[in-house]
Amino acid sequence: MSSSESSAPTRRLMLLGALGAAAMAGGCLRPLYADSTTSTVGGSVKDALKGVEVADIKGLVGHYLRNELVFNLDGGGEPDRTKRLKLAASVTEALEVVTVDYANGRADSATLIATANWTVTDSVTGKVVSSGTNQIRAPYERSEQRFATVRAARDAQIRAGKSLAELIRGQLAADLTG
Repeated sequence: MSSSESSAPTRRLMLLGALGAAAMAGGCLRPLYADSTTSTVGGSVKDALKGVEVADIKGLVGHYLRNELVFNLDGGGEPDRTKRLKLAASVTEALEVVTVDYANGRADSATLIATANWTVTDSVTGKVVSSGTNQIRAPYERSEQRFATVRAARDAQIRAGKSLAELIRGQLAADLTG
């Protein structure tokens, strides 16, 4: 009898054990945004996210971040809904030059580094429900044409705002799960 024949039943047992463990663990997972997932402030996480009021955020990236957060959290839904949670944020921007054309001394590309510091406070209890710091790097090409460079920089700011909003929404939803 060869060694491969004697190890075949052992492999089958290991495979059955692994499948059994995976099947048992599969029942433990809950979708984060399901209606049945409860939040720490009451109701479902989905409803808790709809109850977040987003304060004004200074700066251009802050403007895009706020717009994306309002849409991602509420979906542009019920205007008369009472907001229990309040999100306050600040955004800082930095520019990093990636490559330089040494013939003319001009930067060929750059990276916008946007950092958002945020907190979510429960207006009923006054406690901080969630907080965090997120950072996004948005690269863009710089051109000899001035308007093209300005537009590329603006697109990088828009991308940074959208990406920061997604990160904040995900972290907030995870922190709200009960």
